[in-house]
Amino acid sequence: MKTFFQRIAEPIERRGASVLAAGLIGLAALAPPHAASAEDRFVPAAPEAGVEIPAATIKFGMRPYADNTFYIIGMKKGWFSDVGISFDPAPYGLKANDSNVTTLLLNGQLDLISEFCPLMLPTYKDANKLKCIGFTDNFLANAILANPKLKLKTFKEYIADGLSFDAALKATLAPMKGKTLVGAPQLSDRAFEEYINKTSGADFKLEVVDDAKSLVLAKAGREDFVNPEGAPIVYTLRQDGWTNLVDIGDLIKYGPGGVESPIEPLIGIVGLGANSDYVNAHQNTVLRFMSVVWRIIDATKADPSLYELQAPYLNSFAGTSLDGKGVESTVNILHPFTTFDADKQYYDDKDSTVYYANVWSAIIKDFEAHGIIPAGKVTPDDVVWGGPIWKQLVDYRAKTDDLMAKLKGMTLASDKQALADKAKTFYADYDFLDAYRLALAASQ
Repeated sequence: MKTFFQRIAEPIERRGASVLAAGLIGLAALAPPHAASAEDRFVPAAPEAGVEIPAATIKFGMRPYADNTFYIIGMKKGWFSDVGISFDPAPYGLKANDSNVTTLLLNGQLDLISEFCPLMLPTYKDANKLKCIGFTDNFLANAILANPKLKLKTFKEYIADGLSFDAALKATLAPMKGKTLVGAPQLSDRAFEEYINKTSGADFKLEVVDDAKSLVLAKAGREDFVNPEGAPIVYTLRQDGWTNLVDIGDLIKYGPGGVESPIEPLIGIVGLGANSDYVNAHQNTVLRFMSVVWRIIDATKADPSLYELQAPYLNSFAGTSLDGKGVESTVNILHPFTTFDADKQYYDDKDSTVYYANVWSAIIKDFEAHGIIPAGKVTPDDVVWGGPIWKQLVDYRAKTDDLMAKLKGMTLASDKQALADKAKTFYADYDFLDAYRLALAASQ
């Protein structure tokens, strides 16, 4: 079986994978060659003077997945409006997909996009504009599902029988020997598919089909083995009785560990992609946007009924029929969201399996080995800007804590007290930038 990276070099029309055409073909025409450098970093801006919240419009796009459309909750609740942000096109931004998102972001038609950021990495062959500005969840939906009529035994069951990792994987996928796996066109699943194919010796063949079409075929009983890209599709099929043969969570739990582990490149962390030209011209807008992201994550954990606001939008986009509880279950099972404080695992905890430098070094090494990007040209810090953005908000929170402690010992005039009260509201909503600005004004 040819590797995914070998297939990249084949004519696009032979594979029918339009996403690869957008992500890997013609990028040189969109931006001049420019190597990533030490200066290619997020540059923080000073807080604005005064106490007003500046208005900003973001050209924003969402992809058709549960962990890529939860932003709609903040839009419908008015939480982005609370920090002065509106979207172009109004009111909810653009419904983007994996066949056009990279191009739209690279040429500036979008400023920000919900994204699985490794999909942007091939652009570094010719450009260095696309950055990952934040992580939202660990994606656990990479899974080989089997038609329930086959009545197959799962990896977890073989492990429970006492088999080793390698033996359990080989036994689980033995029924796929020489068969066809239906997978999505996105890059994000290929490393998972190829690792289990090689490790198990199943030598299955890959057929690329869009998730929406694959779901229809699966429901009609015309597929035996599938690996959908979208968590809602995985969840829907599991609810319909499809057998979860093996998933990425199994590999992480039972496979070989360590920085050099072959599992490391398979770890999927979903988040937000952005054009660096926009980010470094609108740093504080980006901080405010991210504050609402964490506000939504915190709010949905406290009140899962908020997913009722997301479900209709997601269904219209992904072809699913989930209600709010279905979206909640999808999130909890397949891509649990990461809170503001839990972002420490990505940016501060070097021993974490999901520490950005470990994950991205492995991904970059894999892309280099297959000639997708030149060796030695890209480092994790060239692409991942989420760390300095998160750490800037952590710093604003600490500064606001100091100011709030100071304000407790002061008798404030009514206008100053109003600013202090509003600062507390922003603080509770993770907008530590404006909490700091207003607390500072109240203390002067």
